[in-house]
Parts: sequence; C-alpha cells; structure tokens
Amino acid sequence: MDKINMSHNLLGCRFDNWLRLKRTNPITNKKQGRFITAVTFVMGVPALLEWLIFYFPIKRTQIRRDPVYIVGFWRSGTTFLQNLLTRDPQYGWFDPVKTVTFNNCILMKRILAKVQKNLLKDARPMDNMDYELDLPMEEVFAQATISTQAISHMLVFPDGGNGVKYIETAFIDEQDEEKQREWRTAYDYILRKVTYLYKGKQLLLKSPENTCRIAELKRCYPHAKFINIYRNPYKVIMSTINMFTKEMELLCLNDPAPREVIEEVSIDLFERIYKKAIRELEEMPPEDRIDIRYEDFCGDPEGYVEKIYDRLGIDGFQEAKPFFEEYLESQKNYRKNVFSLDPALRDRINDRLGFYFDYYGYEKITA
Repeated sequence: MDKINMSHNLLGCRFDNWLRLKRTNPITNKKQGRFITAVTFVMGVPALLEWLIFYFPIKRTQIRRDPVYIVGFWRSGTTFLQNLLTRDPQYGWFDPVKTVTFNNCILMKRILAKVQKNLLKDARPMDNMDYELDLPMEEVFAQATISTQAISHMLVFPDGGNGVKYIETAFIDEQDEEKQREWRTAYDYILRKVTYLYKGKQLLLKSPENTCRIAELKRCYPHAKFINIYRNPYKVIMSTINMFTKEMELLCLNDPAPREVIEEVSIDLFERIYKKAIRELEEMPPEDRIDIRYEDFCGDPEGYVEKIYDRLGIDGFQEAKPFFEEYLESQKNYRKNVFSLDPALRDRINDRLGFYFDYYGYEKITA
C-alpha cells in the first residue's frame, strides 16, 4: 500500500523543478507523488513571492570569504565533524529550514521551524544521531529543491537500480556544458542566499558528494579550505549500504534497488570518488587542506579541531572552545551502529579498494 512520508525531502521542492523530475521519472507510489504535487503547488505561491522580493538582494550578495568544506564519503564522520565545527558562531550553514524548505526559508521561517521541529524528533534512519533545528544539514539537499542535478534524487527515483543515473550529477565536471551551467547557477544561488541570511558570514559546508568535485569547487571558490575526513573502508561501505537501503525505503517513489545493486553502487562510487579526490586534494596548496583520520579524530576531537584551525589559518579557536566542549559533552553517550562484515562483501572491497588501503594506511582483512 502506498504510504505518505510527511517529512519527504522533496516536499520543499520548487514546483517547476518537481514537475521536471516527475516528467522524467516513473512514479509508482501515487499517493506520495500526489501529496508532493499538492504541497509544492501550494508552497509555490509564497516561494515565488519570496523569490521576487529577495532575488536582487541575494544576487548582489558577495561571498567575500570562500567556504570551508568538509569532504569525505558517506558515513565517514562528516556529520559529527560538521556538527562540532558549526558550534563556532563565526560560521554560517544550512539548517533544516534553509535546506529542505530552502525556497520558503525567509517569509515562512517561523511557521516552517515549528512544523519541522515536530517532524525531526526521531533519530536519522541510518544511525542514532538526531536532526535538530540548530544543527546543520547538507547544502546539496537545498540545491536538489531547485535543480535536477543532485545525487540525492537517486534515493527518490531508484527505479529498480536504473536511478543510478543521478550518480553522474555528482561528477559535474564530467558532464556536458548545459548540465554544468545548471549546477553552477543553482549551487552559487543557494550559497549566496544563505550568505545573505547570515549577513556575510563564512559558510561551513558538508555534503559527501562534494568529494566528487573538489577541483570544481576550488575553481568556483579559489580561497576555499578543505577538511578531508577518511575512515576504515569496511565500516564505511557497510554503513553506506545500510544508509542507502533505509533512506530508499523512506523516500523512493518507484521501485527500490535490490540489495546487490546497492552494494555494487556503494563500492563503485567509493572507488570512483577517492581515485578522483586523492588526486585533486594533492594538487591543492597544502595550506588549503588537511586530512583527518576518523578513528584518531574520535579519540581527541577537540585536539583535532585545534589542528584544523592551525593548519588552515582559521582564527577564533579559543573563543569557540567552550561551544565545542558543550557539544562534545552532549554527545558522550552516543553509540555507533555495529555491522557484521560478510566475507563476500569483504573480498569485493579488498579487490576494488586496494589503492585506498595503501594510501591511507588501513590493513586488509583476509579471513
């Protein structure tokens, strides 16, 4: 039976963008599809008004300090790191209202905050971390509301595995000029809008698919800084498979991808991303990047935050230190998911990701 997810990530989609997605993808969950159509149509009126009122102020907004990016594969600790760093009040970032309901985040801010506070009560489906209105989200979910160039659409339109076409949108520099232009226009607009709302603060951003386009982001924002957090590939792949499976169950509007497809996509995407990311990070000036091993970071998060500030030339660590300590205290009882490594999956990881084991110094499990 068709179900309606009241917190579906496309409920904040701009109406014309939803129609483009709807036109190019089969929808079998008719009830959810009709609900998204109705909500995006109704919300389209205030969204259009907001766009008309604020278009020119946003377009005139200058991103005077290029963003600080946290990059790394899904389930590599990017969320924990961003949650911690955004406790520093010098940064701006995408909260749930500015992300899922990006197109209505000014005029309807108070109403949407109340609604989302109720919808975000439960832990995220893939782990035990909470969504809160004062914690950041991935900026590409905001971009997904105004553009078809978003890998997150893969979870909404998996189409039995055919929806992996959306993976290619993450590798934007490999796409044709029209798609690149659509991505740049949408991405620059969402950053300008949030910069406008934060009155010019530097943005601290995290979206795993940014790891696919580090060089492109550096071209767009030449003074951007990059924090690359990496983790044991066995744990990352197992956790990513779990995440994609659970998110697909919640969000998909057609046929979910089978388990074997999700496993193959996870490994293939990991391989493609890191072969590209390692090269692009190495080509960057050393003062603009830092590599953080997740396992070490978890052992001394405050110490590693200080290293990040020192390496990247960021001021304000001592002033922000009490905020970091407060957040770390709130997370002391957090428990990670535990997965059992299937031997067949282990062997596939070993065969495909040897370069990653060698580069980052992880040991392979062979039996």
